Amino acid sequence: MWGGIYAVLFSISTILSYENPIKNGFPESITKSYIKHSLSAVEFQNKIVGQEAQYSFYENKKFGPLQRGRSISLTDQGGLWLGFGFIRKVELNHGLYFNFDFFPGVYVKNNEEDLGGWIMFRSGIELEYSINTDWKISLGYDHRSSGDIWTYNPGMETVKVSIIKNLI
Repeated sequence: MWGGIYAVLFSISTILSYENPIKNGFPESITKSYIKHSLSAVEFQNKIVGQEAQYSFYENKKFGPLQRGRSISLTDQGGLWLGFGFIRKVELNHGLYFNFDFFPGVYVKNNEEDLGGWIMFRSGIELEYSINTDWKISLGYDHRSSGDIWTYNPGMETVKVSIIKNLI
């Protein structure tokens, strides 16, 4: 349920973008690329079942309000996820952002929970704070599931803390 809500919020924040109204399309612009390292608690069926490490890279290009990225994560049970998608940053105040992201990807279960299939969509929300021009920290929550591609679709959540480094 929550994943669908996050995906809708991602879409609404993109369509109603004040800095790039949808009538302008998705013009390409240059922005700062960055890397993000995240540590997460993994939640399945309302129970914490493990931990996850995630690495993400965000390119120095935006398309309208969307910045393209790629990400890989690995749980302590060997669950591997790899995806490509977009992040939408909404500046709340100088140095404080509320982010929405959406990443389609591939899931390899290994010894992790059965999520019903190998195509998984991750959508999430995140509160991000700039420590200085090079470093940021964030607290996020995301949901991954197949979006009902398969009959069995229990979904999995992560609560994560991230450290972010802007690249030159």
